[in-house]
Formats: sequence, C-alpha cells, structure tokens
Amino acid sequence: MDKRLFANMTAHRFALYLFTLVLAISCSPDLDKAQMSCEPAPIFPAYEDGTHIPYNIAPLNFTLPDSVCKAYVRVRSSSAQKSFRTGKKVGFPLNFWKRLTIGAREKQDTIVLELCVRGASGGLTSYPPIRWIVCPDSIDPYLSYRLVQPTGGVYKVLELRQRCLENFEESVLISNRLMGGNCFNCHTYDRGDANRMMIHLRKPSEGSLLFEGNGVQKVRLPAAEEALAYLPDSLRMPLNFVYAAWHPSGNYIAFCTNILGIMGYEAHKQYLNLLDSASNIILYNPEKRAVSLPAALWTADFEETWPAWSSDGKWLYFCRTPKISPDTVGAYPEWGERVQHIRFDLCRIAFDAASGTFADSVQTVLLAEPGRSYSVPRVHPDNRHLLLCRSLYNSVPYHSQGDLELIDLEKIPAFEGESGNPADILNSDQSESWHEWSANGRWVVFGSKRQDGHYTLPYIAYFDGGGFGKPFVLPQKSGSFYQTNLRSFNLPTFVRKASRITPRMAAEGKESPALPIVVL
Repeated sequence: MDKRLFANMTAHRFALYLFTLVLAISCSPDLDKAQMSCEPAPIFPAYEDGTHIPYNIAPLNFTLPDSVCKAYVRVRSSSAQKSFRTGKKVGFPLNFWKRLTIGAREKQDTIVLELCVRGASGGLTSYPPIRWIVCPDSIDPYLSYRLVQPTGGVYKVLELRQRCLENFEESVLISNRLMGGNCFNCHTYDRGDANRMMIHLRKPSEGSLLFEGNGVQKVRLPAAEEALAYLPDSLRMPLNFVYAAWHPSGNYIAFCTNILGIMGYEAHKQYLNLLDSASNIILYNPEKRAVSLPAALWTADFEETWPAWSSDGKWLYFCRTPKISPDTVGAYPEWGERVQHIRFDLCRIAFDAASGTFADSVQTVLLAEPGRSYSVPRVHPDNRHLLLCRSLYNSVPYHSQGDLELIDLEKIPAFEGESGNPADILNSDQSESWHEWSANGRWVVFGSKRQDGHYTLPYIAYFDGGGFGKPFVLPQKSGSFYQTNLRSFNLPTFVRKASRITPRMAAEGKESPALPIVVL
C-alpha cells in the first residue's frame, strides 16, 4: 500500500477517534452538579423500566417536557453504546439501534438508558436508569390497523394502513377517499397473510371485497327474503359479512351478520354506541362462493357474535346472549338503558373441517354474570390460552370499564377477583380491547385509550406462556407523535408478510360487478 495513503487513513482514524472522544466528553455534563431525582425519567411515551421488547422492534424514540432545554443521553448494552446531546426530542439512529438490540439479543442482555437534563433555570437533573429487556423472540414484521376518527366524521376519512414494526415505514392499503366515502368493515387475514383478506363495504355500496394474490373480487350476498324464504319469519335476518375469522386451513371464513344500533356516547368515555340487536354466525367458503347457515348458530333464541377459531381449527369460539325478551323491551324502551342489561357468554362449538359442518350443540365456556360480559375471544397458538375482553355489559368493548382477561382453557377457573387475572398488567382505567396474538404467541397487540380516554392506540406486550410483561405503545419516528395524533388505531393486527394491496386496487374492486354468493 502507498505510504502516503496509509498515513492519510491512519490520520483519518485518529481524527475520528478524537472527534468521538470529544463528543463523549461534551455530552457528559458534570454529574456532581446534577440533582439526583428519585422520580422516573419524564419521557413520553412512557417506555418504562423493566419493559420487555422484541429484538426486531423499531427504536423507542421519545420526547421530554417543554421545560427541558437540553438533554444528555447515554444508551448502552454490552454490545454497543452511544452518548449524545440533544433537545427535548430524542431519537436513535436505526442502524445503531439494530446493532444495539441484535447484540443484546445474542447475549441475553438489557438496554440501559441514562438521562440527564438541563432545565430553563440552568440546573441539571439526572434520573434513575431505564432498562429495557431485549427478548430473543421476534415480533411479526408488520402491523395493520384502520385509522378512524372516533366521531360522527368516521366515514369522511377512513384508511387501512400497514406499518413495518422493524422501522417506521407505513403505507396505505385502502382509503375511502377513493371509494366515495364508503365505510368498510374490520379487516381479517388468512393466517397473517395480508394479501388474502376480506372486507365488507357498508352503505352506500353493499357487497364485500375478497383480496387474493394480486387481484380483488367483489361478492354480494342475496337478500334475506330471497335466500331464506324456507325459514320462519323470525330467522329471516339481513345477510351481510361483519366480524370475521379465517379458519386455520384457509378454506373457510366464519362471519357474524349483525344489525347494529348506534346511540352515541356519554362524556366521551363511556361508549354506548353499538348494540347487536340481531346477530347470528354464518360460514363462508371462498373457493365455492357459498354460505351455509349452521343450525346451532342461526337461531331464534340467541344472538351469536365474535367468531374465533381454535389454532387447530376444531373449535369455533364465539359470544352469545339470549334474545331480548318483550319484558326487557317494555321495562327499558330506550336502547341506551336496555344495552346495560345485556351480557354475553363465551361459548364454543365443534367443527369438522373435512365436511365443513358444525356439531349440533353449543358448549358454554364462561357464563356471563352481573358485571361480566364477554367479547372478542382470541385463541393463543398453543390452543390452551384464550384472551378476551370483559366489560360490564354488551358485546362491543368500548366502555371505559372494558378489560382484557386471560383464560386457561385447560383449567376454566372459578374467578376469584381481579388478582386472579394474569392479564391485569395490560389493563388501565380506560378501555382495553381489539387484541391479537403474534404468530409465535410471544407477543400480543391490543388497543387502549389509556393516554387520554378518547383515542385508541396500539400497545404491545410480551407473553412468556403464563403471564405478560409491561405493555408499551407502538414506537413512532417522532417521540411527540401521540401528542398531536387525532385518530384512533382500530383493530391492530399482526401481519407476517407485506401486503401488495393498494387503494387503487380496492377502489376498482368496489366498482366491479358483484359475483353472487350461493346460500346452501
């Protein structure tokens, strides 16, 4: 090698070393002059000490109070470290963060965050270190959610978005701006594959869109009067696709078909806005474009909703309640009152995937009681645990009292109060709901209104097979994102592979001719 080139390279490395050393010194104020605080560091979002995080999660960027003029930050693990000086917004470079987390994963290590801030008065305050436990279990690489305005303007701006959890890349999959302001229903994927999903289009354009491969197919159920003419009048309910669950085989989708009553809300917190006044469960075969009405799930005696398959596909879990009696209607003519007296049991029914048929009888897993109504069951991949929402009444978990509850299906317990719920660490004094397991069962994502009681945000927590770690909110590129966000993250769902769906594809699918569905 040329001696001059070698000398220049050596000088460059030395200069880089000096720069790094000076930066480290300049970023380290005189800690002897800093006032030690016993309070946790005032970071927002509050990524707490002892929180478990996946090694492939995006950086946990945060912001500090307006009173902070300057912050001195040191973040380290046994594999990497970085010290820097910044303002109130703190962000970690993506490449450095990956080295930090992957190295910590390999060594079963923790990430330690040390923070010292200078206030407007010029004084220094240092805080106890924050330790984030890096888990060797990966999280699914993508998350999808509907962004909605929790007001009457929900139909004006409604989007289904996809976010990469390993960085901050986000894309819009479906937008109702290209669909005439149409409301579309909750999204559900075939085994975490966002390229195979089905959504229902509410008025002004009835029908449903099946996304499969690189295409989209519009299908439409016939009118109940025509399709169900052979049934008694009490069973001729409107047919539509609402809350869905894909069978693990990918060959079936269980849907509930609901008539929803909308009643507004009280004090912006205790929602009374949805009531399943009529709800049953149907089974759809996408390949045959055929719907069947299982006798045990299409009844005049019960309302059935929230279908969810066991991981082996042998059971369909769901929630049900007896039809509202004339006496109840007479006693509570207003829906806002009546809904407070409706409670749903957790049930299940056996299913034979080979024939596509259900058993004749339903098993009750958890019986509702005063102050306990169940909704949104989600079976863990181990087929043993089930996470569901428990609220005071009704089947739509919008209430501020809504909590998550973990059930061990092998030992259905006689409940012994709140201390017996392993999911208590996930709950707050606001609503928790819309939860989903990761593919490996080590992570759960759920919606919570804990920040302000208005907007649902996505939180993630570790599951070790028996209990949960502290939940943390979905990281954003800007630590102040959630301070200015004005939309709810509805139904956060893990995705294993990036979707190829585009807003234009969905809009063209909506305008395409609808193919008929046969009712068997």
